[in-house]
Amino acid sequence: MSDTEPKIRKSIISGRELFVCDGLVAPEMQQQVHSLVRTMRYVRTEKSRHGVPGLVAVCDFRPEAIATDIFLRALRQTVEKLFPDEQFEDQRAYVNCSVYGDAYYVHRDCVAYEKHVTALYYANLEWQSDWGGETIYYNDDEDAELVISPRPGRLVIARGAILHRGNVPTRSCYEERYSLAYKLNSVGAAPP
Repeated sequence: MSDTEPKIRKSIISGRELFVCDGLVAPEMQQQVHSLVRTMRYVRTEKSRHGVPGLVAVCDFRPEAIATDIFLRALRQTVEKLFPDEQFEDQRAYVNCSVYGDAYYVHRDCVAYEKHVTALYYANLEWQSDWGGETIYYNDDEDAELVISPRPGRLVIARGAILHRGNVPTRSCYEERYSLAYKLNSVGAAPP
């Protein structure tokens, strides 16, 4: 548990749940995750959606590592607590590494009718407001409804069907922006 009091804020965007979670990740775990993401090997193969230009840097976790990674298991437990009547299976876990000049586009992590969930963890130990890098969540009419700052240790758990776009760092930032995305497929309601 973190030194600060955990705080979870819930929002609904176009009928889909989104939770902003602060204070859930202990400082020691934040340090471990940050150290890990700084040593990962990134390749420019990721696109926000099909048909857009540009590739951004990504590093995937091996599927067999997802089931045993302590941090990812803790994220999954948090997802299961926030959606107690559902069951989930691992889909994918990876880290995005973006720098000034990269480009992300508005997209969904799954088709609009699916109930899959994405846990997004901001892995930088320091982040200044002037550095940008916010994640913007849009309603189904493509109007921005919620902007989330990439605060250190912040976790966003949201339905993958919510339209969103990650922003890249501004020119005043000389750091990489690391965000760990853990995607879980909803396999229906839990049995009664």
